[in-house]
Amino acid sequence: MTFLVWVGVLGSLLMILALTSAYLRWLPVTTSVVCLGFGMLISPIGLGLAEVNFQQSATWIGHLTEVAVLFSLFVSGLKLRLSFHRSSWHGAYLLAGPVMILSIAGVCLVAHYLLGLPWGVALLIGAILAPTDPVLAGLVQVNHAQDFDRVRFGLSGEAGLNDGTAFPFVLLGLLLLQHGELQWGWTLEWFLKNVVWGVPAGLLLGYVMGKGVGRLMIYLRTRHGDSTISPNDFLALALIALSYVLADEIGAFGFLAVFAAGLGLRQAEVQTSGHAETPSEHLAQPVIGHLTGAPERATVANAEDLEEPRMAAGVMMGDMLAFGSLVERSFEVLLVTLLGVVLITHWDSR
Repeated sequence: MTFLVWVGVLGSLLMILALTSAYLRWLPVTTSVVCLGFGMLISPIGLGLAEVNFQQSATWIGHLTEVAVLFSLFVSGLKLRLSFHRSSWHGAYLLAGPVMILSIAGVCLVAHYLLGLPWGVALLIGAILAPTDPVLAGLVQVNHAQDFDRVRFGLSGEAGLNDGTAFPFVLLGLLLLQHGELQWGWTLEWFLKNVVWGVPAGLLLGYVMGKGVGRLMIYLRTRHGDSTISPNDFLALALIALSYVLADEIGAFGFLAVFAAGLGLRQAEVQTSGHAETPSEHLAQPVIGHLTGAPERATVANAEDLEEPRMAAGVMMGDMLAFGSLVERSFEVLLVTLLGVVLITHWDSR
């Protein structure tokens, strides 16, 4: 495909999504289904506009999916504003903990005893299928920082935390494939490295980084009087990248670190607002709208009456949520379309 063909294809897809969004709201399908069908349509079996060799493209497709999940996890963390001791978190803890382990075990047993797959493959399939995907589960997660619906909140928390439960079992399945059976030496090493260290270290690193960077930026922008001027998209990119890389450097789970960075950044805003019920970005909406050219909306308070630190926190959170959500949706459209191209090429009716 030439560059102009790619631009035309992507432009057509985005136009279809924009024109059909009002109809899709009332249908039992999501935009992902439309993207999947569009990918099949332009595949070699369809119009022949796009062809992706999965074996040759696996590396860069893998990196694209990593980036998509990183943005989704970060934005999910920004939307979860409740304190960790609130009861709404209990559902997330249960789903990401005991329920996740039972799901992995159930799928593993079915794959081994009913399908006859080796234990390593069976465990790997269970660990892959059990978690809630944070990108494709967007419609059943919290919509904004004031969405305290217990079901949505629990699913959002689980989607962010499930890497801490599922990924160690993914690694265990790969080790089983390598060694053939459980052995005390490498099993203990796996447990200490991935469960005892990898999970808590990733969460702690990301949370400390997110909260520390958030408080530092609010302080600096308040001190220098640029709370409504400085761009915040670079800050989001930097925090995602650094938390992911540093977690990998210390042997922790990078996905958990990025999710925790979003949580820590949100907690910095909560402390700045004095634990007020209304998120700062909602109160600063008139200023954000003015900066982006959008019309002012009625809010519960006049933006001019906001204290400078809370104004800085509100503009920062509003910018990051808007930027992160846009990148997340863009990656979803691109990746699911590519999946449609690849899927139909390798389709087998069995």
